[in-house]
Amino acid sequence: MSKKAAGGVDVKKLRNKKLTSTEFMQVWFHYDVDKSGFLEYSEFSKFMRDLFLKADCTDITPEQVEKYTAEVIHIMDTYDENRDGRFEMNELAKALKIEENYLNKIINKKSIKDKHIQSILKHYDSNDNSHLEGCELKAFVGDLVRSTPDIPYNYAMIEQACNLITDMAGDEKLTVQSLKLILQLDNREHLHRKLSEQIGSAKPSTTKF
Repeated sequence: MSKKAAGGVDVKKLRNKKLTSTEFMQVWFHYDVDKSGFLEYSEFSKFMRDLFLKADCTDITPEQVEKYTAEVIHIMDTYDENRDGRFEMNELAKALKIEENYLNKIINKKSIKDKHIQSILKHYDSNDNSHLEGCELKAFVGDLVRSTPDIPYNYAMIEQACNLITDMAGDEKLTVQSLKLILQLDNREHLHRKLSEQIGSAKPSTTKF
């Protein structure tokens, strides 16, 4: 088995280092095979099997199986906060080591300059093709959601935000120009209002993207 079986992410890195937001999305969409927006027990178990049993491409011993099974149960018990037997995106994000939200360094600046836009594109553009798409796009949008405490970080909200953002950009791919458009204050406030409507916010929030 390839050491990059976990959605294109090095499984050894999953065990030892923090993941970028893009790598986290690669893992999520690789193992959420039914696209339900949750990792069911069987899907999470497959992820853990790749992570703990096959990372070194060695024969699996009974001891490894026992350790893997115990770890699956322990992690589910610890991070499945609503005890529904499956992982939501925010629960898995807590279980894995994820880097600090990159947008937190930029989003609250009085003025988001061209150099900031370029740094955002460079950070999320994992294949260096000068635009964000697929898991790169979802990672950027996910961090945008994570930067606002009153918007829940889950699959459904990220999908909704992706739809709003790509409609705003007029394209499924985000370039420097579309990032600059999206991160304008009035557009961030519009996005926040739309997402707040989706969760039925009873009170207007003072927190903005």
